[in-house]
Amino acid sequence: MLRNRVAPCFEAATSFVIVVIANHEVVSRKTTQCSGSDGYHRVRLLRVYDVDLVICNGIEGFYFDLLTSLNITVIPDVSGTVKKALDNYLAGKLSPPDVYPDASSETHNLALCDLVTWAKDYFEQNGYRIQPAPCADVPLIDLVAEIPCPVCGNPVKVAICCGAHTYRTDQEIEEFNYRTKAVYNSRVFVFPGDEKIARHCREYGIELVRPFSDAALKEAPRKDKIPILRYPVEGHKNAVYLEEW
Repeated sequence: MLRNRVAPCFEAATSFVIVVIANHEVVSRKTTQCSGSDGYHRVRLLRVYDVDLVICNGIEGFYFDLLTSLNITVIPDVSGTVKKALDNYLAGKLSPPDVYPDASSETHNLALCDLVTWAKDYFEQNGYRIQPAPCADVPLIDLVAEIPCPVCGNPVKVAICCGAHTYRTDQEIEEFNYRTKAVYNSRVFVFPGDEKIARHCREYGIELVRPFSDAALKEAPRKDKIPILRYPVEGHKNAVYLEEW
């Protein structure tokens, strides 16, 4: 769990909600902290509580297989609030997959640290001042970029999420949107995504920047436009390249 929502991945959860169910009803529930624990300690903690089913979002294949070998059923790829996940399970709407999807088919085998380093350099080269993520409880915000608007002079704050936090980019984008939509002028998802990923970003008003691409390397910002950003920026629509999506 992460702030009352299903954590973006098993390894990023700050706590577990341990629920006892009998006759399709919740008998008891308890929250136990697991922040800072590695995967092995998390598995051991679940064994201590005699957990026989885990509901999570992304999970590394190794830990999925390890939990399964311990006769712990895993239902992955679940997002949203913990309450919604529990209600859906009690209603019979959640079930374990027949085969866990191959993570490599959804990712591009890029390390998160490499994407963060590229994004930091790229935004700095285009005049942005880079700040670290606001806090450890918001893992999907890797960087915050800020630059004065070339039209009004007021600051433009951009939340940047570098992909590869989870194994499901669509759910990663959804969670990133949930945590940033009311706070930042613009949101950027940095990932070598295809059109499917670009479509998910557009649905939430998030701009996709593809790292290491020719388009990114040849960026030539205009003095009357905010660098890098192409789509409407909240509060600064006269300083972007397009007026609508």
